[in-house]
Amino acid sequence: MGKLIWLRKAYEMGFRPNSVSYNIMIKGWIKKGGWEQACNLFDEMLEKGVQPSVVTYNSFLGVLCRKGEMDTALCLFKNMTEKGHHPNAVTYALLMEGWCFIGKYKEAKKLMFDMEFHGCKLRPVNYGVLMTYLGKAGNIDEMESLLNEMKKRRLKPDVVTYNILVNYLCKEGRVGDAYKVLVKMQVGGCDPNAATYRMMIDGYCNAGDFDGAMKILNAMLMSGHCPHLKTFAFLVVGLLKGENNDDYVCFVLEEMEKRQLRFDAETWRTLIMDVCGQHVEIGRGNETLQDENEAQSAQMKFISKLMAGHTRV
Repeated sequence: MGKLIWLRKAYEMGFRPNSVSYNIMIKGWIKKGGWEQACNLFDEMLEKGVQPSVVTYNSFLGVLCRKGEMDTALCLFKNMTEKGHHPNAVTYALLMEGWCFIGKYKEAKKLMFDMEFHGCKLRPVNYGVLMTYLGKAGNIDEMESLLNEMKKRRLKPDVVTYNILVNYLCKEGRVGDAYKVLVKMQVGGCDPNAATYRMMIDGYCNAGDFDGAMKILNAMLMSGHCPHLKTFAFLVVGLLKGENNDDYVCFVLEEMEKRQLRFDAETWRTLIMDVCGQHVEIGRGNETLQDENEAQSAQMKFISKLMAGHTRV
């Protein structure tokens, strides 16, 4: 809220905010849950003759649509267009999200035709809203149809669009199909981001395919991205529960060390209990790992004992 305080002080000193300044303050209040304060600022804009922009309206539409308050959102949308403001792709995406939120997919898809009719070009974000709804409903085939439709329209899917499909394919256990999407996006000139790789690694781990997970991890590291600690932990647990994965485990922990990434004490307790299937502690009887230094040393103690052939750690 520092920006809001600064802008208010500037106003008291004679500075007169424009629409950009008001947009910053409105977004700040909305982010903090201050809907009434944001509405008051909107009224203040109008009183002082400062014209709201599309960004202003989108801020309010976003809140209304994500709550499913479509009647109010449509009234605001009508007010926006009547005053000569042209909605953009984000405006329509927000309305589509609202329709999807209340389960009216057909209304959401109809908006895609409406926006084209009014001269607003479709963007990946509009398809992304529909694909997310379909993914939650488990309709993967229709998601893929929408992706193909984008290509027919010569609209290049972005990494966010591809990630939506990859995410739900992995959740459905179709990690092989997710990998095909990963290859297609690269062939099409769209580079995966860190989220893409993380979803693929998690998908392979959930499927129990740790060879596949390690291949994706290698590709991820070579691309300059790094997994979250949660993903590293997921990998380590799965590898340790399997057989003949010692080299993989060492590689994962070494890569963590290179990047100065270490599990905290709580993660180590959870990890060790997951692997051993019982309550275990490292090195200090019934005492637990209390601080970060002990958690760091636990990493090497744990793996060294494992490599030495200990079945109880």
